[in-house]
Amino acid sequence: MQLKDILAKIAKGETLTDEEKSFAGSYDHQKELDTAASAARRKAEGERDKFKSDLETLKGEFEEYKTQNDPSKKQTENEKLLKRIEKLEADKAASEERAKTLERTAKIRALAKEAGLNPAKGVDSKTLDLLVDNLMREVDIEDADAVKTAFDGFKTANAGLIAAQTVGGVDQKGKPGAGAFTGPNPFSKKTFNLSRQLELKTSDPAKYAELKAAAEAEGE
Repeated sequence: MQLKDILAKIAKGETLTDEEKSFAGSYDHQKELDTAASAARRKAEGERDKFKSDLETLKGEFEEYKTQNDPSKKQTENEKLLKRIEKLEADKAASEERAKTLERTAKIRALAKEAGLNPAKGVDSKTLDLLVDNLMREVDIEDADAVKTAFDGFKTANAGLIAAQTVGGVDQKGKPGAGAFTGPNPFSKKTFNLSRQLELKTSDPAKYAELKAAAEAEGE
């Protein structure tokens, strides 16, 4: 059973079975994303290990070949083998780099969750992930202090994108909203700010529309 099939039935106005309703109700989009990321990481690691094994085998064949044959009479074969070795080494290096990147990304996701960087209502989780990835590009994720500093700064600058952490169902800020908007128009060319736009769209849709219209009226 797949979610796309259930959505297709809903679009056609067809009645869902109890099993389909149960599946739709328990569907966890974030879990699907995490599962896909883990599968991609395992695949990259598997490719890396295979390239490494193939490379070692080929190097053994090459050494055996040199022992049994006179290289001066088999220059062409030697060159072919060397090119194959070079290609496998390049493929192995690329595979290892992909595996490292996926491993780092997975760790950043886990650290972000631990720090409470979850998308606010109406904010696409992929958008938040991309912003966090960009934030952590130059940060040493093994340095706990550096990670905390980066995340704290991100929370302050992008409060409207992040779901408020709750204690007993009450916003830790002690109020339902983040207060009235202040500052320059984020839609104007001179003060354009995408993060601020997304924050306004979530926290104050009316102000979002007002500022956007004002910028358009000014020919921004």
